[in-house]
Amino acid sequence: MKTRVCCCAFLSLVLCACVSCSKKGIEVKDAGRAKGKTYTVDNSGDAGQFVSMDIDVNDFVHMVYYDKKNKALKYVRQSAAGFAIATVDAGCQHCLFATLRVTGNGEPHIAYYSDATQTFTYAYKKNAEWKKEPIEWGKSTGMGARLLFDDDFKLHAMYYSGDGWLMHAWRVLRKQEPGKRKAAVKKGKDGHKGIPGEETEGIWGSERVERANGSEKVQISFVKQPRGGLAASYLHWSGLTSELHLAVQEKDGKWSIQVVAREDNPGKSSALFFSSAGEPRIVFREARKNRLSIAVPGAGGWKITPLLDEVYNMALVADASGNLLLAFEELAGADPRKGRLCFAVRRSGKWSRFIVDPEKGSGTHLDATLTAASIPMIAYYKERGHSLKLFVGE
Repeated sequence: MKTRVCCCAFLSLVLCACVSCSKKGIEVKDAGRAKGKTYTVDNSGDAGQFVSMDIDVNDFVHMVYYDKKNKALKYVRQSAAGFAIATVDAGCQHCLFATLRVTGNGEPHIAYYSDATQTFTYAYKKNAEWKKEPIEWGKSTGMGARLLFDDDFKLHAMYYSGDGWLMHAWRVLRKQEPGKRKAAVKKGKDGHKGIPGEETEGIWGSERVERANGSEKVQISFVKQPRGGLAASYLHWSGLTSELHLAVQEKDGKWSIQVVAREDNPGKSSALFFSSAGEPRIVFREARKNRLSIAVPGAGGWKITPLLDEVYNMALVADASGNLLLAFEELAGADPRKGRLCFAVRRSGKWSRFIVDPEKGSGTHLDATLTAASIPMIAYYKERGHSLKLFVGE
């Protein structure tokens, strides 16, 4: 018995050395109703789940989302004339885990899971047509997916595989001799072809980062480090316990893993960003308390400080000046379909909270971005009307 007590005491000391918690929360000023305009982007049936958004150099937004009624993946591009909606995949059945990145001139790059082919798929436009490439085959592969371009403009993806790994994948263009056709997609596991009949310009390499399980609504954060290399914050779930982890790509390309938080079921949603000094910061959700907290590294480990209570999901973006926009659904009870859409902004180190859409069920799926002038833009799914909305602040 004494040995067990001593071991537990030692373990507690180790955990406390790694992670400390500040009970006093960050002060957030209640700023009332947000000023701006809300647009209906798609109300054609049941559209807007798994919405992902990016912005081009002209401050026009691009969105990709699941159209549940038509069992299709949709893409919308904003222009001075309004919103133009196109179908990326009309036969994917359940088009889940969609993520989007656009180039400066507005070229869309999309990754998503197609239930019809059981393939985590990359889609892009060429000559006004959608082209597709398989990233990885496997049931439910692509959970939590995020895309980014590195400093050399190589496209990367971070996601969970269906067999329990956090994966990093990257795209490489095929070298093609003049007059030779591109190689067709090879058969995958169990003879599955992934995307039959297509020929691809690129191929995807991949590596395992860490053994970790995802789920349909887990959100990974995937960013570039200020000094080079990539980094991700994510949920590490073993079936019995869950932790928030940070994976950092070192100069040799290998990944180092840190445990950031262990208490209150942390990390189902997280957002990683860096301070002006290049230090990591992570805003994350503690599911057991429906609370957002912020993690900051220190000499004694990660310090955890509460930020916002009664939060279901979130999306965070930072501008070049270090201002933060944090969009989230604020709960009104246990059912997220009764929550309301809000956002918080941090300017000059001070936080303010605004209400965007007070109606029940606003923001069960959402994403956010900032314009060049730091104007907030939030795409969200609204339960009432089952529609996709876009809020543009002032």
